[in-house]
Amino acid sequence: MSQSLCILALTGGIATGKSSFAALLEEALPECAAFDCDRCVHELLTKPAISRIIMDSLGVDLAGSDGQLDKSRLRERVFHHQESRRALEKILHPLVREECQLSQQRAALSPGIRFFLMEVPLLYETAFPLARDLEIVVACGPATQRERLLARTRFAPDLADRIIGAQLPILEKVARAGAVIWNGGSPAVLRRHTFTFSTWLKRKMNS
Repeated sequence: MSQSLCILALTGGIATGKSSFAALLEEALPECAAFDCDRCVHELLTKPAISRIIMDSLGVDLAGSDGQLDKSRLRERVFHHQESRRALEKILHPLVREECQLSQQRAALSPGIRFFLMEVPLLYETAFPLARDLEIVVACGPATQRERLLARTRFAPDLADRIIGAQLPILEKVARAGAVIWNGGSPAVLRRHTFTFSTWLKRKMNS
């Protein structure tokens, strides 16, 4: 990794601990800038113009009582109708990629920034096109993943299973990764794994 900015792509399954790992890695690597695709999607969905495009494309009114896009109704729609999910992705994914690329460009121009972390939940499912030096997968067992998802949300079990099933099986992602962080244990264990990984990464960057 001889270039000035080391680009990391982080993925995994829903509720496997990607965001927890990302936060810990930023703590361990102050010289790391980050971009969260999920956070970008959340921000896009708050924009009235984007909401209108989505509802027009899906052909259904998903506005809540306040006139804003009801994210719960949107979630139910796209995970029960595959064509709606594809239509939503066609709208959002190009916008997210553009924002990610701009964030990377800003990071490259920022003094002291040596790493750029892209948190991309659907890295493999969407053949995410932006270049990266290393792909990192945060993984845990399927039962643990489902248990965590149900514990942190109010999703019905059927919806949770549909959301997990919409992504590649976690072991397929593990097989494609350049680095794997196993997050089947406690937060303290994840912290130790992350700081060990950060030490290895800095050595690799300097090699």
